Amino acid sequence: MKAIGVVALVVGLALLGACGDEARDGIGDSGSGGAGGSGDGDSTDDDFDACLEAVQPLCIASEQQTEEDLETPCMDMQMIPIPLSDGTMYGPLTLEGGPHGTKVMWNEGAGTEFVNPVNTLEPVCIPTGIDTFMEPAVVTDELKNLRGVDFSLYTIFRPACMREGETYPVITWANGTCGEILGYAPMLGGLASHGYVVIASNSTWTGTAPTNMVQARALDYAAALNADPESELYGKLDLDHIGAMGHSQGAGATGDVDGDPRVKSVIFWNAGTSNEKPFLNVSGDRDTGMRTKEALETATNGATQPGAWVYFHKVLETGGSSTGHLVLMMQPDRVIDLTRSWWDWQLKDDEAAKAMFVGDGCGMCSSPDDFEYGANAHME
Repeated sequence: MKAIGVVALVVGLALLGACGDEARDGIGDSGSGGAGGSGDGDSTDDDFDACLEAVQPLCIASEQQTEEDLETPCMDMQMIPIPLSDGTMYGPLTLEGGPHGTKVMWNEGAGTEFVNPVNTLEPVCIPTGIDTFMEPAVVTDELKNLRGVDFSLYTIFRPACMREGETYPVITWANGTCGEILGYAPMLGGLASHGYVVIASNSTWTGTAPTNMVQARALDYAAALNADPESELYGKLDLDHIGAMGHSQGAGATGDVDGDPRVKSVIFWNAGTSNEKPFLNVSGDRDTGMRTKEALETATNGATQPGAWVYFHKVLETGGSSTGHLVLMMQPDRVIDLTRSWWDWQLKDDEAAKAMFVGDGCGMCSSPDDFEYGANAHME
């Protein structure tokens, strides 16, 4: 069965719906639907180009305060600057997205059978739980601004523009403890802009009953959306190519869903391994629980499925107690390409993406000062 790392409190940036870029030649796949989310399934290439023209070129995370702001299709996204301990700033960083742009669908699923229970532990996160990691006030204050999130519903990150006749792999996502969905939006939206649909429960207690199976319920919801002629995603989901990933407590939740036959592969963020599906296990310096590179390597080598691990160095020095636990939230620029490459290999059979992880000259093998990488004997 699964071996999942300790459940840890998650906190990070409330960085809102991520982005894409103009149709960038040679990047990612194509995809249908309009920038306003019509998704009528009748788009031509001209319609796709017109859709891209209508997508907002740059969104400013701190300016997105309403549901309308959050659902504005974006190309690139400017994040908030992060104060560092030496008096300098990390950023403000602009994240460049993929060829589709990103559309965020906010608080989805109301009135359906897929509404989730709200865990009785949710109130712990506001106001005290999010302070636990002692990150700079501008970071935690941004995360505490919930923008009307409904913990029983879903946030969906999809390509803003999709081509007729194309379908997109699905990722089911699980937040960490007190990890508000907006904190993960740069990474998840960036992935969507390269031709994926991410369906994320808004719950912040994703590995704890009664909300510990929200990822499986999200896949049921995805199937219903794909079959619903009124849905923006009608006929657009590739339900034969599904992945699951989650952060911290959400990694534990991912370990609960990796045995689902619909799931082809998983990513554990801080951290875990699987004896059910091929997996990627990610951590870094100053992670919670004193997690080390050696522990990651040992756990990955002991798994019976093909697995790899990544251990980040050069983690931000913010004064926070365990900033290495938050790399995917505070430095999404470091993880988007890694994440996309894994899913392009696992769900799109992309040989160039596979070369990032496999072989003596693998792409992940060449930057040991920034991160260390390894794979077990089952990877090939």
